[in-house]
Amino acid sequence: MSRILLNGEDQITNPYKKNTHEALDIVKKRYQQDTIIAHSDGTVVMVQTKIPHDPGSTGNRSYGNFVKIKHQDGYYTLYAHLKEVYVKKGQKVTKGEKIGFMGQTGNAYGIHLHFEIRNSYDRRIDPTPYLDKDLPKNENKIYYQVYDNVKKQWLPNVAVNTGEYAGNFKNAIGGVYADKYKLRVHDLKKGYWLPWVENREDYAGNLGNNIDGIQIDNAIYRVHIKNGSWLPWVSKVDNTSNGYAGIYGKAIDAIEIK
Repeated sequence: MSRILLNGEDQITNPYKKNTHEALDIVKKRYQQDTIIAHSDGTVVMVQTKIPHDPGSTGNRSYGNFVKIKHQDGYYTLYAHLKEVYVKKGQKVTKGEKIGFMGQTGNAYGIHLHFEIRNSYDRRIDPTPYLDKDLPKNENKIYYQVYDNVKKQWLPNVAVNTGEYAGNFKNAIGGVYADKYKLRVHDLKKGYWLPWVENREDYAGNLGNNIDGIQIDNAIYRVHIKNGSWLPWVSKVDNTSNGYAGIYGKAIDAIEIK
């Protein structure tokens, strides 16, 4: 049986695809409709109602009528395109409790449930392994991401101290987001340091303008120079040549934090 459908078995009509469809589209087996139930115990943190079928809509409106629930360890589940919503913001719900009925409100094509799981940083993860299992435990990872000026998009988040880097070699970076860090970047085009930002309250950078320097407080970090190589690790922030990562006048195309 399903952990999100009251009476039937899950049939996935559109699978999870990273960076394109970071959710599952689900109907009851044999393309039937069903009542939606809470995957796990939690608290309703967001509800949207009174949205009609609106093909092409964007932002939260594209979800149509939806319910978002916060669970243990800070994970979230989100249930979208509902025809009916049975819960209110702030309401505590238990596993299996009815929260709505499947529909096609918002930017939906055919009646189905759009189902997301988000981690404690409110970023989507693949729901597929958890359709019939408990939510994962919070690993307390710190994530960061960069904006690719060539592709004109934010690249996927990477975790600190995993040996991964954020960036595409040969594609210059125009912005940086990071969890739990204070940072700023040097704008190559403008020739000066941009304001400090902290903990994803904003991004550091001017999208479209290449970055040629970065400072990250209380971190060990390094950068890769476009058409070049990795520069040495930096562990402090000051006005000396060792107090930032980068080379003025040379665009950065990747960042690694450990």
